[in-house]
Amino acid sequence: MAAYGAAPIEAGRVDGGVDGARGKGDSTTTWRRRAGVVVAAAAVMLGAVSCARSWRLGGRTMVRTRFAVDVGCITKDAIDAHWPEFFQHDITGAEVILRGKPPFEFGGTNRDVGNIPLTQEGFSAIYSTVMDVKLGEQYGFALVNAAGERMFELGHSRHFKHIHRPVLSEGSCVAEVKAGGAVYRNRQVPTRRSQITLNANGEYEATGTWGSCVGAKCPVTVKLIATVEGAGDNVYGIEEQKAMKEIWKKYKGHFSIVSAGVENTWGLDTVTKKLAWTRNADLNPYSDANWKYVTNANAGGSGSIVDFDAGYDDVMGVTSDDKVWQRPVSGANQWTPAGHEGSRLVQTTLGRTHVWGVNSGGNLYRSPLPMHSQSEWAGEITAVTKQVEVGDADCFVLFTDSKTLKRKQENGGGTWVTILDPANIPAAVGAIDQVAVGETSLWILSTSRKLFSCKLPCNGPSDVQPVPDAPAGIISIDAGKVPHP
Repeated sequence: MAAYGAAPIEAGRVDGGVDGARGKGDSTTTWRRRAGVVVAAAAVMLGAVSCARSWRLGGRTMVRTRFAVDVGCITKDAIDAHWPEFFQHDITGAEVILRGKPPFEFGGTNRDVGNIPLTQEGFSAIYSTVMDVKLGEQYGFALVNAAGERMFELGHSRHFKHIHRPVLSEGSCVAEVKAGGAVYRNRQVPTRRSQITLNANGEYEATGTWGSCVGAKCPVTVKLIATVEGAGDNVYGIEEQKAMKEIWKKYKGHFSIVSAGVENTWGLDTVTKKLAWTRNADLNPYSDANWKYVTNANAGGSGSIVDFDAGYDDVMGVTSDDKVWQRPVSGANQWTPAGHEGSRLVQTTLGRTHVWGVNSGGNLYRSPLPMHSQSEWAGEITAVTKQVEVGDADCFVLFTDSKTLKRKQENGGGTWVTILDPANIPAAVGAIDQVAVGETSLWILSTSRKLFSCKLPCNGPSDVQPVPDAPAGIISIDAGKVPHP
């Protein structure tokens, strides 16, 4: 099959295609024979493309299809049960994999059969393309990470047992297809024209969340939340995927610090110095009634929380004596110690698998989640840390010179990679006050209160771009956690 605008080709033309059910690669003789047939067939197809491109134009077997996959709403089970190391790198791309004509299959010996890159839609987590495929075409989606690895939604088949457990194994979007002595559970375009419904552009929508039969739009989106200078209401928010092209919304409330989780946002009231929280969906431009002050606000004998970060399950906070505490992000229960008795930090940040923190001496530490009262900390960087921030796959550390920014895997794996330093930091940025990690971008707040974005994994100064319609005078910013339902 071919991308839209090109003549369809045989899936079998790819060198090394799977030979029948045995998983045997094509011989050179077989490849040359098939190549000659394909070239001849392609010449004929080029002459007939006007009538075969889509069944809407007279062809009976082809349908113009929009393939789209949401890579930002992958379930926690899909991450943890299959190839968790893959997700310690940012997702940088996606592909649609076509099974093609029997006996060829995606995955297995030749993973390049029929794979077509998808294009990211703006700053969203949706990747898509439009092309012509046959009715009944079997397909799946592949993820590509920053390490260049690919992870497939392999249909259930005995041929794939040595790769990893199939991610996509059941659901309404899956068809069981018997072929080559096995049963494949793959996604499938409807087999009959009567089953096809076209969108406004005349396309069939072959969409989904990666590894799931949920539609191609996650029910929860990552929220950017910020507070600005001034005495009045100072809370602003926007969906991350819209932050580079739309005006931010102003909400009721006045806070000095804010932190967004998956569904809840926490804030430290500027006037009362009390912690409050609200659901992201309840942020209101007309009333602050949805902000709920936290009960049992004091952390034992250490008093009130002075800095905090909202995670997936918990919110982590520190008190003025540098002790570390945690409680459910829902606001329930009370603060309990996090880490061993000697734990002392001034700032913490919660990732998907680890919590990171900085002490008053600028030393950087991390510890695996979930935390308990005896958890130990592993040292990372000494004496030069101003702020640490983690996302789904990355940890970013800002040095005390406010110009050096480094990156490492969220679980502590890999080595530190320098993104910005005094020699290459963009002049427009100048110096950095703080950073926040979202689903698709790193958000950089300069000391002059201007906001910049850097698409993940954020490889250097050329990736840093100003946010055109960000609120003026931002003093605190945070990005919500990536949803994993």
